[in-house]
Amino acid sequence: MTIQPVPASYVIITGASLGLGKAMAKKFAQRGYNLLLLSLPNEKLPEYARELTQKNNIDCQYYESDLTVIENIEAFAGWVKEKNLLISGLVNNAGMGGTSPFHEVDFNWLNTLILTNIRALTLLTRIFIDDLRKSKNSFILNVSSIAAFSPMPYKTIYPASKAFVYYFSLGLREELKHADISVSVLHPGPFITTEEQKIRLSRHGFLARMSTLKVEEVAEISVMNTLAGKKVIIPGVVNKIFYRIVKMIPSQIKMQIFSRVIYNELNRSKVQNA
Repeated sequence: MTIQPVPASYVIITGASLGLGKAMAKKFAQRGYNLLLLSLPNEKLPEYARELTQKNNIDCQYYESDLTVIENIEAFAGWVKEKNLLISGLVNNAGMGGTSPFHEVDFNWLNTLILTNIRALTLLTRIFIDDLRKSKNSFILNVSSIAAFSPMPYKTIYPASKAFVYYFSLGLREELKHADISVSVLHPGPFITTEEQKIRLSRHGFLARMSTLKVEEVAEISVMNTLAGKKVIIPGVVNKIFYRIVKMIPSQIKMQIFSRVIYNELNRSKVQNA
C-alpha cells in the first residue's frame, strides 16, 4: 500500500541542495509533500526551496547548517520543534565518500566522513523518531550505497560507514514493525549529476559505466519504493545483479577483485589529473 502525504505534515531531507537529495526533494514535492530541506550553507538552498514552493503548490522550508557539529544538529532539531510542525518523513541523504590509500587520507576529512555518514544520520533519526510515531503512515529513508555489501580496499571507511547504515536500517525496521513507521534503506550505484562526474565516471571500468544511472532515475526509484514501504531499494538492473553476485563470492576473493580494480582506477585517475 502506497504511503500518501499527510495533510499539513513535512518530510525532512538532508543534503538537499545537490545531487540525489535535490532530485528526491523534487520528486516528493511533485507528489504533494511539504518539505524541510537541510544542507550546508552557500549551496543555493533558499532559491531551490522557493522554486519547489512555486512550482508544486507546497510549503518548502529550508535550514542551512553543518551536521558534523553536534550543536548544529541540536539547533536544527530545536528549530523544527519551535515551529510545531508535524513530521511524517525523514530522508537521511547527507553523506560523503572518496577513494584513496588509507595512509594518505587527511585526518580531518576522515573525521568529517564518519560524523556525516554515521553520527548525523543516527542522531537525527533518534531526535525525530518520536515525531514520526505521532504521524500516520510515516517513513524513514536512509541512503546507503551499493558499496555497503563488501569491504573495499582504497575506499575502506566509506563502504564500512554505508554497511552501518544498512544494518542500522534493517534493525530499526524490525524494531518498528508494529508502529506506523516504514523504514527503507537505499543502495544506489554510481549516478551522474554533473559534467565533471560524467567525465570522471568515463575513466572507470566497464561495469561502473554500465551500472551508472541518471540522478533523476535514482530519485524516482527511491521515492516510489520508499512510499511503497519497500525494505531494501537497489536502483538499476546491473546493480541488482551486482548485489546478487557479490553475496555469493567469498570475502577474500571479493577484496582481491576490488583491490585490483580500484587500485588501477586510482592510478589511472592520478595519471590523467597530472
